[in-house]
Amino acid sequence: MHLLLRGFVILFAFGMACIAAGLVITLGFLLPEWRDVATTAAEQGTLGIVVGLTSFLVSGFAMIPAMIIILIAEGAAIRSILFYATAGAALALFCYYGLGLGFALDDRLATTGEGFFARAPELMTAAGIVAGFTYWLIAGRNAGRWRERHQPSF
Repeated sequence: MHLLLRGFVILFAFGMACIAAGLVITLGFLLPEWRDVATTAAEQGTLGIVVGLTSFLVSGFAMIPAMIIILIAEGAAIRSILFYATAGAALALFCYYGLGLGFALDDRLATTGEGFFARAPELMTAAGIVAGFTYWLIAGRNAGRWRERHQPSF
């Protein structure tokens, strides 16, 4: 029963981490360049839709690698915030460069080293750190505790 409940907590925490990462990515791309567009989008309610779509894409790309990291952390009962922040940053950079997203954007859109997508690796790293921290807040602090047996106190 504890393991089933833990599975639901892990899925919820992963979803919240993806929403946090999507928010960081969306705001990171919109706010510095397009202040008027970002405020207009927030006023019209489309910012939530953009964050939701970005979160959906993040969850699609990160699901399998994140679950591998989560299984390792649960099995080894790793509860360190630094582990989750570092793992989130590494996972975000892996999804960006390892899956070919970064090279496609860098080749086509950031040829001069300046512009809209020039800071994409930094935004992905920041989104990974925020996602790792969010996951740690919800589920990572109790990693591996489902295996501990509680002795009744008399």
